[in-house]
Amino acid sequence: MRYDLELFKQLNDEYQDKPIVPSPPKYDASSLDERSLARANSVARKTPLKGKRVLEIGCGRGETSGAFAKHYGCAVVGVDIKRYKEWADIPENVTLIETDLTEDSPPDIGDFDVIYSNSVWEHLRHPYSMLKKSHDLLRAEGRLLVSANLYRGPMASHRYRHVFFPWPHLLFTDEVFREFFVSIGHPPRGKAWVNQLSIADYQNYFDIIGFEVEKLTFSMRPFDEGFYHRFEEILGQFPRYDPERDFFHVVLKKMPDAKT
Repeated sequence: MRYDLELFKQLNDEYQDKPIVPSPPKYDASSLDERSLARANSVARKTPLKGKRVLEIGCGRGETSGAFAKHYGCAVVGVDIKRYKEWADIPENVTLIETDLTEDSPPDIGDFDVIYSNSVWEHLRHPYSMLKKSHDLLRAEGRLLVSANLYRGPMASHRYRHVFFPWPHLLFTDEVFREFFVSIGHPPRGKAWVNQLSIADYQNYFDIIGFEVEKLTFSMRPFDEGFYHRFEEILGQFPRYDPERDFFHVVLKKMPDAKT
C-alpha cells in the first residue's frame, strides 16, 4: 500500500462527517474560563488544594493558574517556555515566569504542595528531566498531577482540526502532511512534535525517580476497529492497548522520606 497524499486525502474525505475530534476546543475567553475552572475542580477532587502552594508546568495563557488562585486561594507559580500577552491580566497570588525548568540553571521558585501539568509532557524533549525536577520541587507527600497525550493514541498528530481520521501520524510522513496542508490552501505543516514515550516508559520513569503512583487512568476515544484492521500492517506493530489510549492522567506522590 502506498501511504501517499492520494490515500491521505481519500481517508480524510471518508472521515469528514465522523472526525476523530468532533468538537475541537475553543479559545475564546468564556471557553477558557470554563475549561480552567473544570481543571481546577478536577485537581481538587484528587488532592487537597485549598490554600496550597501550586506550580503549573506549561501554564500557557495562565487561565488555569488563575483558577487555582481565584477559586481555591492558592499561591501559584506558572511556568512556560514562552510569554503570552494574557499574562498582563493575571490575578493576585499568581506569578508567571518564562523559563524552561530543565535548563542547567533555572530560577529558584521554591517548593510546592502540588504540581500540575496538562497537555504539555508529550511535547517535552526531556520528559525524564522534568519529572525529576518536579520531584525535587515537591514538598514531602506533595502531589504531581500530569495529563498527557500518548504518541500512539489516535489524535497525537495534533492536526485534528483539519485531519479527521485516526492515527495519521503513525501512517504518514511529515512530507505527506505538508503536501496535504498545501493542497487545502494552508502553509506546509507537518504533524506536531510529540515524544514517543509509551505508558510503559512513563511508569518506568515514575519508579526510577521514586514516585508513588496513587492513581492512573486513561482517556480513550471510540476505537475504530475497521480502520485498525485496515491498517494493521502498521498499527499492529504496537501493543493493542497503545493505539486505544489517547491521554493518560496520573497522580504521583512524593514519599515522605524522599530526598531531593
